[in-house]
Amino acid sequence: MNELRHLFSPNKSLSKRTLITLGLVQLGFAILFWTFGTSSVVPKPLDILRALKELTQSQDFFTDLATSTWLACQSVAITFVVSLVIVYASVLPFFRPIAQMVSKARFLSLVGLSFLFTMAISGGHDLKVSLLVFGMTVFYVTSLLDIVDSIPRHEFHHARTLGLGEWGVVREVVVLGRIDQAFELLRQNFAIAWMMLTMVEGISRAEGGIGALLLNQNKHLRLDAVFAIQLTIFLIGIALDGLLGLARRFFFPYSVLTKVAR
Repeated sequence: MNELRHLFSPNKSLSKRTLITLGLVQLGFAILFWTFGTSSVVPKPLDILRALKELTQSQDFFTDLATSTWLACQSVAITFVVSLVIVYASVLPFFRPIAQMVSKARFLSLVGLSFLFTMAISGGHDLKVSLLVFGMTVFYVTSLLDIVDSIPRHEFHHARTLGLGEWGVVREVVVLGRIDQAFELLRQNFAIAWMMLTMVEGISRAEGGIGALLLNQNKHLRLDAVFAIQLTIFLIGIALDGLLGLARRFFFPYSVLTKVAR
C-alpha cells in the first residue's frame, strides 16, 4: 500500500521490482494505444514485426548492421582520443582558446559543412567517420571542459602538498582523477553518433549500412520496414549503451561506489 501512495508522492523512492512492474504496465498500455488508437497511416506492431522478419531473412541486413556498428564504434574511439588531447592540452594557456573554439563549433550545422568534408576527404568510409567524429567532438569537448573547470581548487593544492610538480598534479587530478567521468561522458555522446548514422550513411552510401537501408525503404514508402529498422536501431543502441555501462563498472568500479555513497 505504501508503494502505491509513493507513486504519486514527490521525492519518494521505489523498489527496483516496483519500478520494473510499473514500466511493464506503462509499456503495455503504450502498445495497446499504438495498436488501436493511432492513425491507420502508422504501421501497427504486428506489421512491423512481419517487416522485421522479412528483413532478417536477408543476409545483407546483418551485414549492414555490422557495418554501421563498426562505423559508430570506430568514430567513438577516435573522438575519445582527439577530445582528451584537446582538453588536456587546454591546461596550458596557449591551447585554451583552441579548446574553446572547438567547443563553440557545436553551433555549426553539418548540412553546410558536409560539402567541405567531402571535398577534403573525397567520400567513402573516411568521410562518414570524419562527420561523426566532428559531430561528437564539439559536444564532448564542451562537457570535458566543464568537468575540468569544476575541479575544486583544494584538490590541486592537496596534490602539491604531496610533493607533485605541476605536470604531476595534472596527471593525478585532471587525467586520472576524472577519467571515469570522461568515460561516462563518452557513453552519453555515443548516442549522438548512433543518432547521426542515418544522416552520414545517406551522404555516402558506398559501403551500405543500416542508414542507407533505412533511406532506401523510406524512399519507397515502406513504412512498416522503416519502423522495423528504427526499432532495430533503437534496441541495438540501448544494448551498446548497456555494454558501455558495464565497461565503466569493470574499469572504474570506484565511480559506482562513490555514486552509491552519495
